[in-house]
Amino acid sequence: MVKINDIPMLSERHDFTLVFCTFLDDFKRSKNKVEMISEEPNKGILKDSDFCMLACAAHKLANDNGIEVPKWVFDEKYIMKKPCYAFDTKIAECQKFLRETSPAEYSLRNLFYGTNVLMRV
Repeated sequence: MVKINDIPMLSERHDFTLVFCTFLDDFKRSKNKVEMISEEPNKGILKDSDFCMLACAAHKLANDNGIEVPKWVFDEKYIMKKPCYAFDTKIAECQKFLRETSPAEYSLRNLFYGTNVLMRV
């Protein structure tokens, strides 16, 4: 099982998105969801936006599953200095849509990826 704190290390050898999606799949199946998000990850080689994404995801997954939000997600290092939009879009209408539809756990960290940010099929 891939835990959230495993993602930076695994991303050194594999694509971040693939590792993150594996984590989401494992989290969904896990009987111990608290353990999956409890340990703070090290940044490693992650881009700032990917590192921030880990705190956003842990916060949202905790809220969605009625479990305690890990304290580490509230550290200021998980807040983007400037707004970051999905696909690095510069289109004003798309940015507006992403600001309006991003979960609060993402918006408060200046990350705007839209409603489906954690959706897996």
